[in-house]
Amino acid sequence: MRIAGIIAAAFVILSTASAAGAAEALPKLAGQDYGKARAALLRQDWRPVALPDADQCMAGDRRCTGRPEMYVCAGTGLGQCVFVWRRKAVVIDVMTEGEERPVVRYVRPRKD
Repeated sequence: MRIAGIIAAAFVILSTASAAGAAEALPKLAGQDYGKARAALLRQDWRPVALPDADQCMAGDRRCTGRPEMYVCAGTGLGQCVFVWRRKAVVIDVMTEGEERPVVRYVRPRKD
């Protein structure tokens, strides 16, 4: 029984450390202008991902023009966009809000 308890405790510790490490691997970009966040991602060896099922950037939309990582941009409401990035085996979504000056709202691991 004692060995099972030690193994269970070790599993919990390793699981927690692994989850904490994954969270730390995500870039901290919330609140930043997307242009600055994009430059920071490139400096940190993140690479844009152009997904085959991504929406097309509308002509004149400064949020996504020249940004192959754009997955989707809303044309109304808060002007939200999702941009997809990869570094090694980690793929992330960067969600922005704002049409005139897109600001990063969150970064999360991509679930696909």
